[in-house]
Amino acid sequence: MTDREYLAAEYALGILEDEELVEARGLVASDADFAREVDEWSERIAPLFDEAGEEAPPEVLWQRVKAEIDRDRGGDIVDLRKRIGWWKGMTAAASAIAASLALVVAFDATRPPPPVETPARGEMMVATLMSQDKAMLMSAAWKPSEKRLMVMPGDMPIEPGRSHELWIIPADGKPRSLGLVSGDGPHRMAVEEAMAPMFAEAATLAISVEPEGGSPGDAPTGPVIASGTLAKV
Repeated sequence: MTDREYLAAEYALGILEDEELVEARGLVASDADFAREVDEWSERIAPLFDEAGEEAPPEVLWQRVKAEIDRDRGGDIVDLRKRIGWWKGMTAAASAIAASLALVVAFDATRPPPPVETPARGEMMVATLMSQDKAMLMSAAWKPSEKRLMVMPGDMPIEPGRSHELWIIPADGKPRSLGLVSGDGPHRMAVEEAMAPMFAEAATLAISVEPEGGSPGDAPTGPVIASGTLAKV
């Protein structure tokens, strides 16, 4: 399977998080082929959940798998880190995967697992920027520890001589420009240190249409075509 097929399958399973979830949402909204792949996976997966009962493997197994991969043992397990979420999701439909995976990494259930760092939950915030007709024009993800914003544009055609500009509107209600955005794929935007505290829960992100090169002032001058609020995930 290609990375794209994995992404579609994981989105259908509902196990994506953070930036991969933002990317998949954007592709579903902007790429008809990808959306069709997600639908196909959903149709394949649904019968499995109907036929199989719930049987979750012990959490210690997944910790051990991650620890073994961290040892960089190479070979066929190099790609396991990226696909752990895939396997965890599929256990609801096929619990035998846990046993197969244990053979791959030579899991020893009698040996206590080494400490495994767990990412802090609730750190990442995401926003879905919607137009008035409820079409998604962009997904965005903010990671405070790295002070960067990842944006995944949807369908955002622009007229010649015009630009799309992204704004953050914090609690004080005053828009601040984050820079120009385009519809040519996901990209990361650097955020100034002084603006980082503005990325709080419920702050608004908005897209305006401006003259080419951006707004000539400190606020949007053209129509705001989409907006959405930040929420923790």
